[in-house]
Amino acid sequence: MCLTPASANEDDWDSLIVTLSPENSIVSKDVYILEALKFDGYGMVLVQVSKEDERLGDAVLENNSTAWCYLDSNNVRLKACNVTDQKTLPMFGSLCSPEAEIVFETKKIVEDDVVLELDLEANKDEYFLDEDIIIDMELRNVGEVKSDRIRLDLDSDGLLVKEGGPEIITLDKGSKKSCELRLRFPERLKESYNITVTLNWEDNSGKHSLYQDVEIELIEPLKIYKSAGLEAFSGNPVCVTISVKNIQKRKVNVSLLDLPPATFTVTSISRSDGDGMGPESPDYLNWNFVLAPEEKKTFSYYIKSDQPGAHRVPQVHTYSNLCGQTYNECSDSDNIITIFENISYLPYRNETHTEVTISSGVDLSSYLDKNGYSLLDIRVENKELDAFIFIPKGTRLLDSHKESIQAITITEVDQPSLPASLLLAEKCYGLEPEGAEFDPFCRLDLSLSDSVKGNFPAIYRYCGSNSIWNLTDCIVNENRISADISDFSIYAVLAEPPQEIKLNVKIVPS
Repeated sequence: MCLTPASANEDDWDSLIVTLSPENSIVSKDVYILEALKFDGYGMVLVQVSKEDERLGDAVLENNSTAWCYLDSNNVRLKACNVTDQKTLPMFGSLCSPEAEIVFETKKIVEDDVVLELDLEANKDEYFLDEDIIIDMELRNVGEVKSDRIRLDLDSDGLLVKEGGPEIITLDKGSKKSCELRLRFPERLKESYNITVTLNWEDNSGKHSLYQDVEIELIEPLKIYKSAGLEAFSGNPVCVTISVKNIQKRKVNVSLLDLPPATFTVTSISRSDGDGMGPESPDYLNWNFVLAPEEKKTFSYYIKSDQPGAHRVPQVHTYSNLCGQTYNECSDSDNIITIFENISYLPYRNETHTEVTISSGVDLSSYLDKNGYSLLDIRVENKELDAFIFIPKGTRLLDSHKESIQAITITEVDQPSLPASLLLAEKCYGLEPEGAEFDPFCRLDLSLSDSVKGNFPAIYRYCGSNSIWNLTDCIVNENRISADISDFSIYAVLAEPPQEIKLNVKIVPS
């Protein structure tokens, strides 16, 4: 036992006040056990302290003593603040069981090792090539001692480093360091990158290291769409349209492979981008081409089958190379073509019906004569887009090869770039087959919502060769807008931006 005055910092001690009696004589704290052995009844108590079954020593504690009793190399200290004293008890108080209120304190364990925590988080999981890769880093010292030589190393996995890299960091206990790591994509690419930050430091227990990594990926370079006519009679052609767009900021080499549904054969091929066609085969179609940034190519062909029933249209597959990295992508469309039993009929000469309505992509050749002239008014509609094309009787419908059109499709397409003076009020509509011509005209009719954006909405035609939007002569009627057109391209309802209202107010004193 060691009796010394309290000289240590009071914050270094962890305190517990306990009450012991003959009936409740033992209490534990951390690894220590305190036991009251004997009460003299006159303000003193004999106690014993042990640690992990080893007796450290005994001590006699006196009532209201100001001195501490130290044990275990000054790691434990005791002081009695209230011990039963019969001299101060009232009559019959001596019959009560004695008690001792003791302050039981142990020295706090001070860690002398550095304890670090590291977090990394990318602002996105997938990136375009022209974007900065931003990694948020936070380093925290959660230990009890300062660390003045933490080495930070960055493994970029081939990415180009703009900000961040090797450095020596000093962190006080409880402090943190937050920063951004900025990286760029190199010329040669990989599908994904694993960015790793490693910390190395030394303390009293030796050398230590800690690392954290984060994985980022490139956005796949292509957007692929495939659509087909929904139904046809046995032996009649069905139009299939494929479009491929490069959404990355570097050119990409593309090989496109497509299969007709089982029991179908290819009857003709129409291409809006005529170069790059591979060898034709009865089993598959193949195109090889290069797409510049933001460029789109569209291909269409016709198929037919004599087998009635519902036929699933296979997905189109592309194999592309973007700056050395290869990608295998496919369309996510799920088309079903229904082939009906053929019926015997004469060429259409219905004198009572003057108009027919068909869905987008459905074969319309039975409503045309051999020279491509419509035998009656034809309305081709896409109900989902609330859009239709009206073709008056006697209109000649020819594709880009000056042959009769087999089918007409209306689809929603990506918006080409707009001039600053216009904004997109509704959707962009792709009319195919691209390059089709109508003599004298057909009418495009589109829905117009009540909450249309901008002022003076009108239908514009996009000219892909010079990237110009041309205004058409259109008519607005309540919630519809229409225009007469003579060829197929991309059309959209555009409007002028809302004008800023400026109020000039002059206040005249009364």
